[in-house]
Amino acid sequence: MSIPANPITRRLALPGWSVLRFSLTLVAGALLAAAIVTGVLVVFWIGIPVAVFVLLAIRVWANTQRRVIGEQLGVHIPAPYRPRSKGRFDQQALWLIREAATWRDFAWLAIDATLGFLVNLLYLGVFGIAVYYLVQPLLLATVFHAAPSPFVNDFGFYEFDSPAKTLMLVPFALACGVAWWRWGELLLRWYAHLGVLLLGPTAKALLTERVSELRQARDQTAGHAAAELRRIERDLHDGAQARIAALSLTLGMAEELLSQNRPGQAAALVGEARQACSDALEEIRQLVRGIHPPVLADRGFTGALQAMALDHPLPVSVVDRLVDKLPAPLEAAAYFATNEVLTNITKHAEATQVQVVVNREQDQVVIEVRDDGVGGASFSAGGGLDGVRRRLAAFDGTVNVDSPEGGPTVVTMTIPAAAVAPGGAHNAARSNPG
Repeated sequence: MSIPANPITRRLALPGWSVLRFSLTLVAGALLAAAIVTGVLVVFWIGIPVAVFVLLAIRVWANTQRRVIGEQLGVHIPAPYRPRSKGRFDQQALWLIREAATWRDFAWLAIDATLGFLVNLLYLGVFGIAVYYLVQPLLLATVFHAAPSPFVNDFGFYEFDSPAKTLMLVPFALACGVAWWRWGELLLRWYAHLGVLLLGPTAKALLTERVSELRQARDQTAGHAAAELRRIERDLHDGAQARIAALSLTLGMAEELLSQNRPGQAAALVGEARQACSDALEEIRQLVRGIHPPVLADRGFTGALQAMALDHPLPVSVVDRLVDKLPAPLEAAAYFATNEVLTNITKHAEATQVQVVVNREQDQVVIEVRDDGVGGASFSAGGGLDGVRRRLAAFDGTVNVDSPEGGPTVVTMTIPAAAVAPGGAHNAARSNPG
């Protein structure tokens, strides 16, 4: 559930969200009281497991706040916690207390139990007053016309106890309604942004996480490069090198036959050697194509996509709206990633048609591969999509998969456009059904 995008429906939905936030402030008050009591009990042994329980309960409450505030603002607030420590209660309590995110949660707990209570009470109070005094004259004139009035409007200086008298309060209700409509959402959004500052990860935590991701991507890229080098060495040794060695032996036998004045048999061996040479050249070409396809160097990313579509066993349409030339390493990564996704579709999707859309969205290059197959695609260790994710991680790219059971499947590969060199050869937008 999220806040509607339409301004009118969003404002009408906000009272419900405020009720939810108000209930969370009541929970915050209870947790704050429990935390204070636990701080007194922690000097005794019984207070240690209670402290662990209370701190974990505060984390559950904070995660709920992150989800609610994130849905209200339309943002994602990641949990800033490190992996939980295992061990005795005292070790877990010490680990929780030492983590900075725990104290930020506690700070937001104290703020939400006090300021949050007042903010949501003010918002709901103004909304309630506007509704109450707008409908009161109608209720007194209809439903409660013959019955004793259940409404008490004694302001001390005057008692509004009849429909005519309560009409005098309508301007006050309208003023509250205008104030709620004009400033109520701003008040709630201001308070929600305050929550993002405390509940979200700090700049240091984000930097640490980013360094860890880059280190992991570097290690994966280095491992992938080492595996590729081993594959190339194996293919050369078992393929082209063996053929060239056999070719050398065949030519040696032909030379010996010529020295024995047996030209017919020597000519046959020379013919075999020629065929073996052609086979070795073809293997080397295939090997080079796996390292860097010549079509990328000759025709660029657009031409390579078109060639890939023509060679695919399924009908593949390519829509390329990218107007900048990609640098060679990034171009190769995008080519092989797209090729791997198309290979996965051939093996597992049971699709009848595929569409590849390449676009530029502000500072990103986005490649979408869509198929009408059976769906159910997901990341699995060592699988094709996992390999695509690891390949693009070296360029700070991401892969998202939307593949419900029954299809269709959309694989979206996003690469930062900072890696795109502007002013290169233009890739014309086109569609080419394969």
